[in-house]
Amino acid sequence: MSEDVYRDFWHPVAVADAIASPVPVTLLDERLVVARLGGRPVVFRDLCIHRGTPLSLGWVDGDELVCAYHGWAYGADGVCTRIPSLGAGHSIPSRARVDAYPAVEQYGLIWTCLGTPRADIPEFPEFDDPEWNHVRFLIGPTPWACGAGRAVENFVDQSHFPWVHEGILGDRDHPEFHPVSIERHENELRYSWIDRSEIAGDKPARIGRIYRPFTIHLLQRSEDGERGTLLFFTAIPHTAKSHTNHLWVLENVPLTAEQLAKRKQTGDMIMGQDQRIVEEQRPEELPFDLSAELHVKGPDAIAIEYRGFMAELGVAA
Repeated sequence: MSEDVYRDFWHPVAVADAIASPVPVTLLDERLVVARLGGRPVVFRDLCIHRGTPLSLGWVDGDELVCAYHGWAYGADGVCTRIPSLGAGHSIPSRARVDAYPAVEQYGLIWTCLGTPRADIPEFPEFDDPEWNHVRFLIGPTPWACGAGRAVENFVDQSHFPWVHEGILGDRDHPEFHPVSIERHENELRYSWIDRSEIAGDKPARIGRIYRPFTIHLLQRSEDGERGTLLFFTAIPHTAKSHTNHLWVLENVPLTAEQLAKRKQTGDMIMGQDQRIVEEQRPEELPFDLSAELHVKGPDAIAIEYRGFMAELGVAA
């Protein structure tokens, strides 16, 4: 992936509960290893400085990550703390260290930044809000064989609902789009629309924020305006043509076990329906040049703004 500008943003790299042992992950074409040392998450370049062995093949020993090839051990700062073959009393070369990146555990995910952050980790305050913890589950991680931008645009594209999600999110007898309001705020693209089939009055039925580059926070209101669903979508951009989706679903009222099981099943179904379509789009990476594809004023309003929003970063696509 040539867009080095993405290195200056925070990206998720692993589900926090899934790193009991070292986990390999590719982020922006760079191979990383995510682990816990002394209980805290760390993100290293997945390469032992000694003989180029992936550290993800190794194991955690207390506060150190041990290479599986020769037992070299690394502390949380990436500095080598032990070379077994040298024996006691020998100094460790100053170059014996691996690249270490910041690691932050937030919203049940581990986040890192490969460069200098130009924005904070996307906001998701409801994750720790008791009002929104009546229901909380994660759809994913779901790997897709396409660029992360394609998935973001699909998420906010209401016009595909009647065709890809007929009977779930849309009705083919009423495929008309709902007008949206859109505004920019630093590294956020804020949008909302009123779905007259879902809610009465003038309250927006959906209020969303797209955080550059690949995260969405979306509030969906029910017909009475009281029940709400929060969706927090974020993606790991592995390469220009591959990524992994994570979608947190929160509810502000309890569900029965049966309702919860159905909600999860529906979420998985929707994700699968989208994957079937989006993975076949060409090019696999979303083109931010607006002349590359035909756009329709109105239905494509959010997509047009998002592409322009991303192009301003200097991304060439």
